[in-house]
Amino acid sequence: MSAIFKGRLARWKEDKGFGFIRPEQTPNDVFIHISAFKNSLRRPVVGDIIYYQLHVDNDGKIKAVNARIEGVTGLKPQTTNHHKQKSTHNSLFFKLFPLLLFIAIGCFLYVTVPQYLPIKAHSSTQQAISTNSSNDFIFQDAFARRISDIPVEGEGKISKLLPDDTSGIRHQKMIVVLNSGQSILLAHNIDLAGKIDPIQLGDIIAFKGEYVWSEKGGLVHWTHHDPKGHHVAGWLKYNEKIYQ
Repeated sequence: MSAIFKGRLARWKEDKGFGFIRPEQTPNDVFIHISAFKNSLRRPVVGDIIYYQLHVDNDGKIKAVNARIEGVTGLKPQTTNHHKQKSTHNSLFFKLFPLLLFIAIGCFLYVTVPQYLPIKAHSSTQQAISTNSSNDFIFQDAFARRISDIPVEGEGKISKLLPDDTSGIRHQKMIVVLNSGQSILLAHNIDLAGKIDPIQLGDIIAFKGEYVWSEKGGLVHWTHHDPKGHHVAGWLKYNEKIYQ
């Protein structure tokens, strides 16, 4: 069983749905998202005492999970007797739904994917196709659900070069188009990372950073290292050179 940690909520962005806990046991603040409070009866506020467990993502980022607020019950009200039978049916449906969805997706991929792949594709080529498709789906899903501040990685074709933003922190800006057709604005901090120069329209650029929703497809920033360590280190890759 994972250890339980305790800390006080030091910062919270209500409009973004995330914040940072100041732990009692460790010196560094811990990132926490609203999704960690799955059964809480209210949203957290600065000053709350939080009990939580730690989780390390594949990219090494540490975050709080399975969190509860001190003094706030963690259980949602039980269903009344009048709805017990209906709840039982719903529970069975939701238990079977992932299996049914998995089977449906498997059948769809089995029928449709082979016609778009080479008959004798090399294993590395197949892996690249799978990775790009998965990344594009993440962008499509985030755009459809208007989600922001999530770590992303992908690549696209440079369709437009914009003037550098020199008001305050300087950024190199460009529009890239993913394989899915979705347009993404890249805002690259050139005060912390090197500027790409020269750069050509139509070239492919890879990137890693944080996605922010917008009506035009979304923006990716933090494509560089974070001196304070609050964000996962991002980068741009252009002509086999890394800018971070």
